[in-house]
Amino acid sequence: MNIFSQGSKLALSVFLMLGVFSTYKADAISLRFKSKIFSSGPDIYACNAGVASAFLQNSICYFGGKKENGFCTPSSCSNAKENCNTDCVCIDKGGQGETYINKITLKAKLYDTEATLPLEKKKASGPAFQSVYTPVDSWNRKIYDLSTQFMTEAYTGSYFVDICYRGTEIPDGEGYFVISTEAAAIPFLVTDLTGYSSLDNNRTGLDFNEANMLGKIYTDRAELSVERFVVCGDTQASSDFVLNGTTGVPTGGTAGNKFFSSASEMQLRSSALSKAHGSVIDPKFCKFRYIFRETNWKSATPYRRSTKGEGAEVCTYTKISDPTE
Repeated sequence: MNIFSQGSKLALSVFLMLGVFSTYKADAISLRFKSKIFSSGPDIYACNAGVASAFLQNSICYFGGKKENGFCTPSSCSNAKENCNTDCVCIDKGGQGETYINKITLKAKLYDTEATLPLEKKKASGPAFQSVYTPVDSWNRKIYDLSTQFMTEAYTGSYFVDICYRGTEIPDGEGYFVISTEAAAIPFLVTDLTGYSSLDNNRTGLDFNEANMLGKIYTDRAELSVERFVVCGDTQASSDFVLNGTTGVPTGGTAGNKFFSSASEMQLRSSALSKAHGSVIDPKFCKFRYIFRETNWKSATPYRRSTKGEGAEVCTYTKISDPTE
């Protein structure tokens, strides 16, 4: 009995212990869940450029070719009784042929492949802008170097630069963006022939010290100005400009655009000219056009272009940003 009794107690103890362990046992639970991340950000780049030349309205003549020395009337040498004025230099009211000497040069890559494209040059042929690329092709070009060469007798040149913006490819975005532009011009003198081939971010052969310009600063003499235009849409086709057929200047946006804005012509100096264009929701494509013009030719007494190498480094700043910035 004692042995049996002890065995029963042992069995009961084991049973109770198992029962206690069973009380604290829980069933396992798990979940396998899958989700996706979509990533598509914006991009902005220079994508097109063009050049033009205005026609002088009247021929202007100066003694010694300098406006400061007063005006003169050239005398023909065909009549021996006339005095032949050998110091009367004229800026003639020319035809279209003269405008061809103004040109623009650029280097670009293909947008998708980054493949380098051949050097591009475009000559002016009158007041209407001549574009390097077509509107369709421009979306697939990334310009990384640009220079304009004006060589007419008077300050009659103009050129434009287009900035292309590609928004996120993710549809139905609700982002709210403010659009602004800035432009400035820093005058320089060319001190060495290497200066004419200075690339972007390279100032070799150029002097930016205005004290050395003896008061004859290019941006002032040329009366350099800037105009700005913006168009945005959901497609590339709806995000381009409708152009004036005579001048090539934007008059609005192509069909289907969701935003268009412009800023009137303003005289450009070294301090930046800023313009807040407004806001747009979820822009997929935008194109910005900056037009830079030499406007001194409109003056009643226009300057003759300086024979000394001069120019300006033109800066544009294009911004599409969250309004809280």
